[in-house]
Amino acid sequence: TISVASNSKLIQYMLEKKDQQISIMDNLENEIECPRCHDIMTLCSDFDFLYYKCEECYLPLYTSPSSDY
Repeated sequence: TISVASNSKLIQYMLEKKDQQISIMDNLENEIECPRCHDIMTLCSDFDFLYYKCEECYLPLYTSPSSDY
């Protein structure tokens, strides 16, 4: 029963993390306006973080996870 309980906690933890990731993605726009040149910035991902990159001037804007969980 010990392994069943620990597996259950692991599954619950993984489901909570998945819900948090979905919540973060729901709050982000796919495209925003660049503050520098006013062109379109597109949402990009680089392994474990998200950022916006301008298609014209290549300015990167990095996102940070919200602490509102």
